[in-house]
Amino acid sequence: MTTQTYGYRRFTPEEYDFTVDEGLQAGDTYKDAPLQTLDGETVRLSDYVQDKPLVLETGSMTCPMYAQSVPPMMKLIEKYPELDHVLMYVREAHPGELQQQHRSVPEKIRAATKTKRRYGDARTILVDDVDGAAHRFYGTMPNSIFVIAPDGNILFRSIWNNADDMDAILGAIARGEPVESRELKAVPPFSLRAVATLFMGGFVAIWDFVRGLRRLVGNHKKVGNM
Repeated sequence: MTTQTYGYRRFTPEEYDFTVDEGLQAGDTYKDAPLQTLDGETVRLSDYVQDKPLVLETGSMTCPMYAQSVPPMMKLIEKYPELDHVLMYVREAHPGELQQQHRSVPEKIRAATKTKRRYGDARTILVDDVDGAAHRFYGTMPNSIFVIAPDGNILFRSIWNNADDMDAILGAIARGEPVESRELKAVPPFSLRAVATLFMGGFVAIWDFVRGLRRLVGNHKKVGNM
């Protein structure tokens, strides 16, 4: 993340440096934090780190990477009932005139509720605050994924989710086998579902994405993810 405000109003590629990951790593102990349910109840992440490994993904309404991961992740939830799954709703990846960056927790909860309905995400969705208090612990990337053991140890993490790769990883964790943490290959957000996600933000979101696409692709290539 750059030194700019966490809740940026307009997306630029400079908001993310994929070569610098200051978030928690595999082998670290997870960080607890207060979050909000879609009903506005204050809970803690530790309420969900219980007797099963927890698969924690970050996402938002205007994140194409997250949107395209929802259908395959729903299949993995059914495939691996030995695991729990939570989505942490973070800042908008590509805010625009239709879905602006959140200015309050109630606004953010409304956006998360709309996202759950629009994308068919069956997971429990927990909403971070507008300053990213929880998200900052986990690296501030828009669609990262972590697997947290019941004892709080982070078994796996990647700055990008890739459901195809996560299938084998979650299978091994469900069987109690060790896994090697690595950066998963980012799936280019060029599917119809991913592109449609930008329309959720509006024409400003589309314009900012297109304007920054060349730099964004270059950022991915720096870490060999595309």
